[in-house]
Amino acid sequence: MKQLLPILIIISIIFTASCSQKKASQKPKETVTLVGNDTIQLPTPKNLKASIRLTAQAREGVKNWSFYNDLSSSIDSLHTNTLGELRKQLIGLDALYIRLEEAEEAVAPVTPEAVQTKAVNARLVAIETKVKTLQNSAHLNTLVPEEISKKTGELFNAYQDLNLQLNELFNTSFKDLLEEIKQENEQAASQKADEQTLN
Repeated sequence: MKQLLPILIIISIIFTASCSQKKASQKPKETVTLVGNDTIQLPTPKNLKASIRLTAQAREGVKNWSFYNDLSSSIDSLHTNTLGELRKQLIGLDALYIRLEEAEEAVAPVTPEAVQTKAVNARLVAIETKVKTLQNSAHLNTLVPEEISKKTGELFNAYQDLNLQLNELFNTSFKDLLEEIKQENEQAASQKADEQTLN
């Protein structure tokens, strides 16, 4: 019996140590950002497509689509000057897609039926892919600011493609879109002229 006791103690110590090692290895890895890299200035993307705004019909169609509204505000806020600011914005975009996936897994309808088409889904997947590639580029050890800027432009362009697809989905012709843009520009010009005459 006395010989059995030390063996049991040794076995219990080994078992306890192996369990604590498993718990330690199961902890999520934390990403460490280098403070020096966060101040790197990013050039303005040069490969941007023209900005495509949603038409009145498309805005009406997506007004209750919270994912699109959050995506729009996140993309609009991506105009950053430094790598650190960009990384923070990308964390928000990634979290947005994670929430979308969780809602889809919970079978909670988050996308209006009117926009549940293959074309719109393809544009959403393209945006998610651009977010992931931009995130990867922004976290490389050897950073190339021009490459990050190019990938940022590709993300903006993918978002413009989504807007174009939504405009087409809600049956807005290109001519109608141009007419709406023309009217907005005329209103802006007349407001600017009014402001100048007052000054």
